[in-house]
Amino acid sequence: MPKKNIKAGQIKKIPEKIHNFKILYNAVMPLIFLIMIILITTFNISGDDDIFWHLETGKYITLHKVIPSTDVFGLTTSSNEWVPFEWGFDFLFYNVYSLGGYTAISILRSLIFAIIFYLLFRLTQKLKLNYGVTGIIMLLLTAGLFERLLIKPQIISYLLTTVILYIFLSYSIAKRSDAKLIFLLPVIFLIWANMHMGVLLGLVLFFLFIISELIQLKFTLTNTNNTDPVTKSNLIKLLIIFVCSIAAIFINPFGIKTYIYVYNHLQMKMINEVYEWYSPFNKLFEGSMYIYIYYTFLFLSLIGIFIALRNKLIFPLISLIVFLIFSFRSTRYSIDFMLISSIFLLIVFSYAAVFLKNSFFNKPYTAVFTLVIAFLAIILLPGNNLYTMFNYNRVFGTSVDKVYYPVNAVEFIRKNNIINFESRIFNSFGIGGYLIWNFNGVRNFIDSRNLNDDIYFTYKMINNKQHGFEQKFNSLNFDVVFWYYQKLPWNKSELNTSILSYLFKNSDVWKLVYWDDDAFVFVKNTEKYKDIIEKYEYKYAIPYFYTYDKEPLKAALVNDPVGVTNEIKRNLKENPDGIFIRAMAKSFGVSAQ
Repeated sequence: MPKKNIKAGQIKKIPEKIHNFKILYNAVMPLIFLIMIILITTFNISGDDDIFWHLETGKYITLHKVIPSTDVFGLTTSSNEWVPFEWGFDFLFYNVYSLGGYTAISILRSLIFAIIFYLLFRLTQKLKLNYGVTGIIMLLLTAGLFERLLIKPQIISYLLTTVILYIFLSYSIAKRSDAKLIFLLPVIFLIWANMHMGVLLGLVLFFLFIISELIQLKFTLTNTNNTDPVTKSNLIKLLIIFVCSIAAIFINPFGIKTYIYVYNHLQMKMINEVYEWYSPFNKLFEGSMYIYIYYTFLFLSLIGIFIALRNKLIFPLISLIVFLIFSFRSTRYSIDFMLISSIFLLIVFSYAAVFLKNSFFNKPYTAVFTLVIAFLAIILLPGNNLYTMFNYNRVFGTSVDKVYYPVNAVEFIRKNNIINFESRIFNSFGIGGYLIWNFNGVRNFIDSRNLNDDIYFTYKMINNKQHGFEQKFNSLNFDVVFWYYQKLPWNKSELNTSILSYLFKNSDVWKLVYWDDDAFVFVKNTEKYKDIIEKYEYKYAIPYFYTYDKEPLKAALVNDPVGVTNEIKRNLKENPDGIFIRAMAKSFGVSAQ
């Protein structure tokens, strides 16, 4: 690459020599992207159970004015240690929810991502980065974050990661002695430590920034764009702020115990069965949009490392190397990598574009192309056409998508007062949060907080009917089973391989009182539920008898055809769009009338 008279050193303001599109660069592009980000983060809650136990935790903290140290939601885990290290997120989002429901927390999510992209655009303007590069990287980042736009604590880490990088890079192009934002870092780390454990990633970034400053001081690397070089006094100031930031992360309800708990949590065996902790190179992700975007970031980062090394851009160089390697560990970390690398890719490719005057980065059509793509997304998102194009299960909106939760089953349980704070419930893993959020004071068997290996593998043993499950199940003395599997008609083998088949075969003990295509509610055959059983029990019209063990249904058609017909009619009225019940009704010539 031909060299110009530019000294190596810190991140430089890139001269804006290429095109005179200041209005496009400074106003239209950021506006179009921000509108797109707001729309792409406005979708219904779907398939995520975490948000509900986060909200319930926030509710508990708000009402009881205490942060629990042992489990307060579990039936068999009530005495187990639980450090809610994301309590700040839980408290914030519950109180926002209390002001405006699901719409309010959806708006807050959109605001967080809008701020992230605003800061990125503000940074590109400060550094006068190439707008062709900006448009391309912003589109790639939007695609990279697509899988992680859920209302979860990590979105706070995405925001604060962007904030501290904005501060570091602003500091490196300003007169260091006049930089004020750098003094906010300990406060930012204090807030971050009570929101999400991504705060540790933030400290790594801070450490890398100090290393880059030290290297520049050691080798007297300077900047030609009216910024003072690194001095010992500036470096000492940074080190003091770094130490204060480290101290700040221990200002949380549990101090160092928080980080010990998180470390132990990550050593659990069950972590190996959670998708977001899989390696990004796992075959599970083959062919997905996520993996192609990740590979694109890997490829661009390797080029970026070469450019940064060639031009002695120290902070981008070491950050790209560290977080590229870091991303190999899990899909969760790969998203962090894509966010962090995008900021440095903006810098290094803009730097390269200065020398490559004839590259497509410097052509007007590049920026226009990215704007057209963003504009098309704006048009397609409100009608869900973008999600349909990519066969993605999201719906534009600000509420809860009822398709992905046992809404009707919950309504049946509530209407008939089937459970209360004394109930001993065996629930499916994916609805533990939804259960405690909908029923005040009720304790679940399990949820996605993943408290420990024992509860997870006990659940797995029971639900998958592993050796000894029956004894374990009976010893826990459950009186209600609330089982759920989204899209069960397309995975009907679960009827036979899960605890459901055991319950169906033991109908003298367990009575089915509600079912639809995804959810089943059983109550124990006791005096407590006598009236419910007499009124709602399903004896014959059951998916398991229709698809697997067909003898009971065949016998009932001979001995009690009226009973079969009445059960089918009742379920048709409750679930007129049910796939199982409509197939059953068609087979036996029954209508809802």
